[in-house]
Amino acid sequence: MCAHDPYPRSYGTVRVRENAEIAPSVYRLVTAKESLTGPIADPVPGQFFMLRARPSGVLLGRPISVYTSQSDSLTFLILKKGAGTAELCALRAGDSLDLVGPIGNRFLSPAELAREGLPPFGPDTPAEGTDHALRVALVGGGIGIAPVAGFALTLPEKSFDFFASFRSTPYGLDGLAERARQLHVTTEDGSAGVKGMASAVFQPSAYDLVYACGPTAMLVWLRSACLNGPTAWISLEQRMACGAGACLGCTIRTTAGNRRCCVDGPVFLASEVLF
Repeated sequence: MCAHDPYPRSYGTVRVRENAEIAPSVYRLVTAKESLTGPIADPVPGQFFMLRARPSGVLLGRPISVYTSQSDSLTFLILKKGAGTAELCALRAGDSLDLVGPIGNRFLSPAELAREGLPPFGPDTPAEGTDHALRVALVGGGIGIAPVAGFALTLPEKSFDFFASFRSTPYGLDGLAERARQLHVTTEDGSAGVKGMASAVFQPSAYDLVYACGPTAMLVWLRSACLNGPTAWISLEQRMACGAGACLGCTIRTTAGNRRCCVDGPVFLASEVLF
């Protein structure tokens, strides 16, 4: 949605307030919003931070999406899958971590898309009433639940349906049952909700606008399913090194040429992404 990186970012060391395993290998990490050198810039839905434990055996931070942002704290959901994330998941209250961010663009609400003339709207679309005029769906898969769930909590109540897909134990759904029109949950092992993946319950033709984040395989399917239907905005999960757009390690292909996922994204119009 942005051709450059317009958001101020912070560099600092913050204290861990709490860290708990909320599902197998998934941790809910809460940090202070004040670093040892000053306040942390407020993130907007869809953005992420580069996080690295202190001390650390890895050179680079790991890109972690913001789940929720409070007046004095930041909350992240972290999947333990490598050395860097294992260090983050091992942190305890009182420990420190290095933080850089917020980074990237963001999810825009239906009203904001209308004001900016972005799909599914045209340049002359009035923004008034668009939060409820459209049939809106949010789709989260695995750890990709974090940015879409955080975004959902900023939307008007009962203005969207939410679809959450997991391998097993659901997580990151606090407050969504009350806020969404409908909350649909699927698990691959059938331990909760409907057995299967997002495609088992999500019907794109029932919606005008879709927001999604999740594994690449899910986003590939969703892009294809939405090509002749609703407009879809997707947040990509990419490996990143610098988080500043300099290393080009997170470059993706789009119909407009190569783009850097960290600063040109991570949110893109699905129809423009070439998987």
